[in-house]
Amino acid sequence: MSRLNPLFAAAGGLISLLMAWSSQCAIAGTEQRKGSQHPTAPMLLAQAQPAQPRQNVEANISELHQKLQITPAQEPQFSAVANVMRDNARLEASVPQPTANATAVDDLRVYIKYSELELAGLKKMLPPLEALYATLSPAQKKAADAIFRQGPGG
Repeated sequence: MSRLNPLFAAAGGLISLLMAWSSQCAIAGTEQRKGSQHPTAPMLLAQAQPAQPRQNVEANISELHQKLQITPAQEPQFSAVANVMRDNARLEASVPQPTANATAVDDLRVYIKYSELELAGLKKMLPPLEALYATLSPAQKKAADAIFRQGPGG
């Protein structure tokens, strides 16, 4: 599923890596549709293409591990973060996609459901991320901070 809320994009870089927010959605009203006569026409939630969350989360975990240069001593804390990433990806993938004939109300219900799951995932991620961050060297912290600032796909 696509990213639904620009608020989460601000924390998205590390969160997309940490939580496999790899199921990124079009933010309604901001995405272009291919072949549209109106290049700024909004993309409806029903038009979003679902991602492969399980595959993406494992790639994101691996990429984060590499970028942060996790040491053997940091593996337990990193593993806790990775497990939350997997859990969050599974939960996000469970949100049903609206059908092609979904109403505005249906789209809003899906948006709310996804946003609630995403917020719960962020809250669940905080304790293991804090524990991992506390073990990072100054150089690793700098890398983590940069990943956070880059946003999704950065």
